[in-house]
Amino acid sequence: MRLIYSFRSRNQSMRFYDALKREGVAAKLIGTPRSVSVGCGLSVQFSASAEGLAESLLSRGGYDTFLGAFRDC
Repeated sequence: MRLIYSFRSRNQSMRFYDALKREGVAAKLIGTPRSVSVGCGLSVQFSASAEGLAESLLSRGGYDTFLGAFRDC
């Protein structure tokens, strides 16, 4: 299973993607799926196994435009 994290800011989407990559997480920048239809149109997709690390990065990274996490089966 994969997770999609959406942000209101394209800049913060890209910054979060870079932070995951620095930690060795296989992540992708993707267009936000229509079913989610929130945010800036750019989201970060990665394996659910990295959810704990992602939450840690969110809490220390000042991502004030984070909208939410969505499951992509």
